[in-house]
Amino acid sequence: MQIDRKEKLPPLQALNQLRLAYAAIVHAYECHPSASAMSVNRLLLVFRDAGTDACTLRNPAAGQEFPLRAGGLYFIPCNLPVGLDITPDIAFVSLQFNLDLFYGFDLFGSSQTCESRQAPERVSEAKAALEDPDELRALCRVNALLFDLCAAWLPPRTADLQRHLAASRHYTAVLDFVRRQGDATTTVEELASRMDQRPDVFSRTFTRDLGVTPKDFLSNTLLRKASKMLLVPGTPIREVARDLRFSSEYYFSRFFKKHTGQSPKAFQQATGSRPPAA
Repeated sequence: MQIDRKEKLPPLQALNQLRLAYAAIVHAYECHPSASAMSVNRLLLVFRDAGTDACTLRNPAAGQEFPLRAGGLYFIPCNLPVGLDITPDIAFVSLQFNLDLFYGFDLFGSSQTCESRQAPERVSEAKAALEDPDELRALCRVNALLFDLCAAWLPPRTADLQRHLAASRHYTAVLDFVRRQGDATTTVEELASRMDQRPDVFSRTFTRDLGVTPKDFLSNTLLRKASKMLLVPGTPIREVARDLRFSSEYYFSRFFKKHTGQSPKAFQQATGSRPPAA
C-alpha cells in the first residue's frame, strides 16, 4: 500500500474561509465614481453590454482599463480603489466576497491588479446559479465558481501567505478579540496589552509576522463590519455608527468615505440596500 497524504491541506481548509457578502443579478444600474474601494473582493460577470466602450473598469494603481463587454469576467481585489463607469444599458452578475487565510486577512488584500477574461460559459453559469430556486444549491454553485476562479488568480507569493498563516497562531487571542469585540474604540495599545507587550514592540512584530500594521488591520476589520451591517436593507447609518461605537454618525461617515471613497449612503444605494432618492 502506498498513500501520499497531503498533511498541510486540512489545516489550510480550516482557516481558509470563503465568505459571500453579496450576490445579485443587476439588470439596470448606473454609477460613475472616479475611484472607490470596498472591503470585499468584487466579481462582475457581464451578460449584456451597451454595444460601446462607454462602460469601463479603471485601475489607476496599475494603469489598467477594461471595457465591460458581454461574456467578460472582471475581478476587483478588496481595498483597491477603482473607477467604474456603468450605464443602465449593461447587465451583469455581481458577487462580493472575502477569502480569508485567517480572520481579517484576505488572500487578495494586498493585490494591486484587477483581472479580466472572456468566459461566456462562466457568465452563464453564474447567472444560472443565482436563478436556481434552491438557495442552498445556488450557494454551493456560486462557491464552486468563486473557488475555481480564485485558484487561477491567487497571488503568486504563496510562500509569504504560508508564513503569515503560521505566524497567525501566535496572535489567535488578539484576532479573536477583534473579530468578536473590535470596534471604533479599540486601540493598538489595547491589543498590545493582551499580548503583554509594549505598543511599539507589538506593532513591529505584528507587522513583521502578518504583513500589515495593527492600525491598518483594525481599520480594515472595522470597515468590513460596517459594510456587512450597511448591506442589510433599511439599516440606518446612525445605527451602524452607534453599534460600532463611533462618537457620532458624522465621524463614522468620514471614516467610511476616507477608506472607500464613497459615503455610507452612496454605498447602500450602490448595493440596493437603500432606494435612490426620489
